[in-house]
Amino acid sequence: MKFREMLASDMDQVLTIERNAYSHPWTEGSFRDSLAGNDEIWLLETEGAILGHGVISVAVGEAHLLNICVSVDSQRQGLGRLILHYLLTRSEGLGADIMFLEVRESNSSALALYHSEGYQQIGVRKNYYPLGREREHAVVMSRSIG
Repeated sequence: MKFREMLASDMDQVLTIERNAYSHPWTEGSFRDSLAGNDEIWLLETEGAILGHGVISVAVGEAHLLNICVSVDSQRQGLGRLILHYLLTRSEGLGADIMFLEVRESNSSALALYHSEGYQQIGVRKNYYPLGREREHAVVMSRSIG
């Protein structure tokens, strides 16, 4: 397994992984904006197959985890944690000393992962995520890097 930066030619595979894993996946436009901007999109792959991806934005000492996703077939194997560790190391290398993220309050597996990695809840964004005709709160979390 190895990490590499996402290329525009990876879009179809990344979108398939995202759409299969999430009820409200990132759009192609969101990925294109990240590729064109200052965000970094990292892919975890093995033998040319993409297993997952993560998106970070780093500026003025702060990293924001914007997206992390593991293909449905590769979940429950520790790959989300592996991607998270890589993104933390990458953020530290870019000068960040803290990482922030938002996660759906119903996403118990992600919350458990983040708590186990030292993230602390620092707030709630009410009605942040779409949930059918309703909205769902986001748990805002952070942790020191390094």
